[in-house]
Amino acid sequence: PKVDGKTQRNRDEVRKKILQDELKAEEKALVESAAALKEGEATRLGDERNYQKYLDRVQRLKDTVALHEKNVAAIRKELSGLK
Repeated sequence: PKVDGKTQRNRDEVRKKILQDELKAEEKALVESAAALKEGEATRLGDERNYQKYLDRVQRLKDTVALHEKNVAAIRKELSGLK
């Protein structure tokens, strides 16, 4: 079904606002996870006498940072495609 121009523009604006809000939240999560990674790399927890436990925990933190970076890039790409 054909949608008139005004309705489509309104939908596009709502979509853009939602994506901008998601981008802001994802960027905040990225900053927080990057800070957690930096702190996590500098600190070995008491139960991490086994070095592999430390490496596993740091890898999980790195994976979280990478996920947020990927999400930010995807949202930015989607935003760039909007009118």
